[in-house]
Amino acid sequence: MKATAEKPLQVRVQTAIRDLIRAQGLVAGDQLPTEGELTSLLDVGRSTLREAMANLESQGLLQRIQGKGTFIRQIPLVLENGIDELRSVSEHIRAVGATPSTSRIEIQVIEASDLLAEKLQVEEGAPLVRIERVRRADGAIAAFCIDILPKSLVPGIESEDFRGSLFEMFSGGGNNPSYAESNLRPTILTRRDFPEMKSEIGLFLLFEEVFYDDNGTPICYSNDYYSADIFDFRIVRKR
Repeated sequence: MKATAEKPLQVRVQTAIRDLIRAQGLVAGDQLPTEGELTSLLDVGRSTLREAMANLESQGLLQRIQGKGTFIRQIPLVLENGIDELRSVSEHIRAVGATPSTSRIEIQVIEASDLLAEKLQVEEGAPLVRIERVRRADGAIAAFCIDILPKSLVPGIESEDFRGSLFEMFSGGGNNPSYAESNLRPTILTRRDFPEMKSEIGLFLLFEEVFYDDNGTPICYSNDYYSADIFDFRIVRKR
C-alpha cells in the first residue's frame, strides 16, 4: 500500500510512463512509443497524455524533437523504502545505492516562537538554528528540507559549510536520534515555494516531525517535503 492519498489522474499517468520506461528497459536516448501507442497502452485520452508528457519534459525526463518523436533524456529514479523506519533523507537515498547531495543550503539563527518553543521544549525566544536544504539523489531533486533545532546542539553551524546528514551530526555529538513523532500528508508546492522545481507545481509527501534523542529530549523539528516523482514509500499493514 502506498502511504499517499489517491493521486490525481495526470500524476498517475506520469507515474505510468515512468513505470513503462523501466519495464521496457529503456535508457537515455531511446525513443518512446508513439502517442497513439501510449494512449492504448495506458488507456488514457490524448489530452491527458499530452499534459503528462509536457510535465515530464519540463522536469527534464523527456525531450520532444519535432518530426522525430519523444526521447528519454534521463532515467527516473524511484526509491521504495519502508515508511516505518526512522531514517534521514541521506539514508533513504543511500539505501537504494544512490548518492545523496545538497544543491542549496541556507542557515540562519532565529528566535523560538510559541509553536517552536512548544515543539522543542525550550523557552520562547530561545536561539534556534533553521536549516533549509535542497536534497538530491544522483543529481535529481529528491526533497526540500526545513529543519529547526536548538542552537546549543550545533554551536557555530551557521558559519560552517555543512553539507552532510543531520542524523550523523547529532550522533557524533552524543544526541542520537531515537524516535520521532510524525504527521504525514500529501501537499503541493509551487515554484515560488521551491524555485529549483522545473515545473510550475509539484506533488510532495510532507513529513512534519519532531525527533527525540535516547533520553526523550526533542532535538529537531522538521518539515521535509519528499518528491512524489522520486520517493515511493510503502507500508505493510498486518492484522
